[in-house]
Amino acid sequence: MIFPSEAWRFIPQKPPFVFVTRLIRCEEGYAETEFDVPRDCVLVSGGFLYEGGIAEFMAQSCAVYVGCRDFLAGRKEPQTGVLGAVSRMKIDLLPPAGCRLSCRVEVMGDFYGMLMFNARVCMDCGNVVKTVAEGRLTTSRLYE
Repeated sequence: MIFPSEAWRFIPQKPPFVFVTRLIRCEEGYAETEFDVPRDCVLVSGGFLYEGGIAEFMAQSCAVYVGCRDFLAGRKEPQTGVLGAVSRMKIDLLPPAGCRLSCRVEVMGDFYGMLMFNARVCMDCGNVVKTVAEGRLTTSRLYE
């Protein structure tokens, strides 16, 4: 597989609720994604992406990791998942619409469809990268 790749291929979400633009890298236990925050995003208000949008970007970044992993294993359609928990989320700065966010997902454990991971979201401000959020999330994949 050649990266970067369009991330929407690996998740079940559809517009206007897609919060990940590109999959930059996907390896065992690790993924990097990007999100170009559109001005008309459903979770942008007053020109800024709010906390729920940042949490959704982290969750969808994890879903992209799962979808890419499953795709490489031969699965054709992305699985539906449920965000189980968000904890220790710290947001230093709300990102403005029009900026590019990046997310690094590191898998901490995968237990019978329950994926636990850490995520770090950063915002590119020209040559300066500022940490926007850190979180520990849990997702559960549902099997058809």
